[in-house]
Amino acid sequence: MCGQVLTEASDGPKSCLGLSSRRRAHRRSSPTRGRGKRRPSGLPRPRWREGWILRGMDQATVALYERHAPEWSRRRGTATDGLGRLFRERVGTGLVVDMGCGSGRYLPELGAPVVGADVTAAMLCLARAQGFPLVRCDIEALPFADGVLAGAFARHSYLHLVKDRAARALLDVRRALRPGGLLLITLIEGHYQGHDLPGDDFPGRLFSCWTKEELTAVLADAGFEDIHVEHVERRYGGADLHAAAHSRRARRE
Repeated sequence: MCGQVLTEASDGPKSCLGLSSRRRAHRRSSPTRGRGKRRPSGLPRPRWREGWILRGMDQATVALYERHAPEWSRRRGTATDGLGRLFRERVGTGLVVDMGCGSGRYLPELGAPVVGADVTAAMLCLARAQGFPLVRCDIEALPFADGVLAGAFARHSYLHLVKDRAARALLDVRRALRPGGLLLITLIEGHYQGHDLPGDDFPGRLFSCWTKEELTAVLADAGFEDIHVEHVERRYGGADLHAAAHSRRARRE
């Protein structure tokens, strides 16, 4: 097997970015080093184990990405919207994770130190060409120490989780973020949840669409503050939600 990472991305503005004890590593994760990049601190070193069980990601969706990774990567191409670059500018020099990095199209924009995280081995194989550290893991059980991340970038990755699973996954990313760490998450706006999203160019994937009110509430419940959620029209119809939020800071007495 070549390296390990996963998911997807699309187009859209980035105005929401302008508004405003170590945990034991999960055994079902596998870090791998990109060519020529120094391994960031905070990554675990567990041995990858075959036969693992997905906790958060829909298994049918993951299987589809495993089969169609090269085609997906060709269709999406290189990220050109500048969202990753603006996110990095907001975060500064700290460690960032690209959750659901897919073939790594946003990794160059995010820049070092960055780790691409994904669950699909075929996508991670493609992402290795970007030359950044990668880790294969479930989005609901990130293999990072508590408070080690300065930022978490999630471009159309949580939309492949049913909503109760997304809520649990957000709790885990908040754990891995340092106080005040920045999360950027993009989702499809709407009420749909299922495997037959109209217009899906890779039919059979699970999609969970969210309303602004739902996303704001689930972020607050997961321990985020300074939450800004924006409606963003998509180029080919429909709309996304772009949310920026900070991990809750410690309160002074």
